[in-house]
Amino acid sequence: MKRARQLFDKGAAAYDLGHYYEAIEIFSETDRLYPNPQLSFNIAKAYDNLGSKSGSLRYYRDYLRRSPDAPDRAAVEVRVRQLETALVDQGVQQLTVISDPPEALVVLDGHPVGLTPWTGLTWPGKHQIEVRRDRYQTDRFVSEVEPHRSAEVKVVLHETPESGPASLKHLPPPVTRTRHKARVDALTWTALITGGAALGTALAIEAASPASSDTIRPGTAFFAGLGTAATLTGGLLLFFRAMEAAPQPRPSGPRPGLAVRVSRSSCSAKYTGQF
Repeated sequence: MKRARQLFDKGAAAYDLGHYYEAIEIFSETDRLYPNPQLSFNIAKAYDNLGSKSGSLRYYRDYLRRSPDAPDRAAVEVRVRQLETALVDQGVQQLTVISDPPEALVVLDGHPVGLTPWTGLTWPGKHQIEVRRDRYQTDRFVSEVEPHRSAEVKVVLHETPESGPASLKHLPPPVTRTRHKARVDALTWTALITGGAALGTALAIEAASPASSDTIRPGTAFFAGLGTAATLTGGLLLFFRAMEAAPQPRPSGPRPGLAVRVSRSSCSAKYTGQF
């Protein structure tokens, strides 16, 4: 591919000039876009020239992992052993954790250290490792790092099984209640007002009668009866209107229908021609 070859040439040019950090950055970007194990070899060579034992060891090992049938495997393995021995003098060794699926959190001895595929330095001996990823079961295990050899752990994560009550998508939609404001119509108002007025008139007639009278005037009886009947009627109408305004259940869901090796004079990086 033309773009991959352009990136490789740019990285190789930086390598030729001794700009190893720049070459590493370009080769890494190329490998991200167009994966090729030869790019791991090129990055390892750049780290080697920088004197970074851990960096070069990491990418030589990555190259061997990705290219198990590499024709130069024996020579690269010799360099890997040399770098592992150099780390022994520092009292550390290299550990790699790989997971399927990748980008899982690695917790080493209780401390989060990075996402898989992860490579780092640690002291020789046994280590408690956890590999965590959302929606997957956490894998916990003990791994031992030998003093003179780097270690690699591969983990296959399993999805967390569904548990608990039935899925919400199988439940009926929730029911909400809508409150309607009670409305008093004209008839109800008329009955209540008429009843009140008639009762008031009856009281007024009775109050105007002589104090010595022991009988109830006909007008008082009429208006009292009218007021009582009208008031009861208005009360009943008000009760029925209130019942009609009581909360009614309705579904809360939507309504239906809506909707190379290529050698250069000063560059030992290689390119397989697979781009």
